[in-house]
Amino acid sequence: MSKAKFKLKDDDSLDVQLSGDEIEEIVPDADMRFSLVILRNGEKHFVEGTEQQIRDTLSGLPS
Repeated sequence: MSKAKFKLKDDDSLDVQLSGDEIEEIVPDADMRFSLVILRNGEKHFVEGTEQQIRDTLSGLPS
C-alpha cells in the first residue's frame, strides 16, 4: 500500500510516512491544526493536519 508524508508538529523539517492501514486512531489536537496519530504498532506521532485532512490525503493514495 502507498504511503503519504505528513509533517511533524515539533519539527516541520521532518516528516513521517503513513498508510491508512497502519493507523489505529486519529485524535485532534486542541488547536485543531495538528492531530495525534496512533499506529497499530503503538507508535504515536503529532502531525500537521486535521483528522479529515489526514483521512482525505490517505484516501487519495493509490492502492
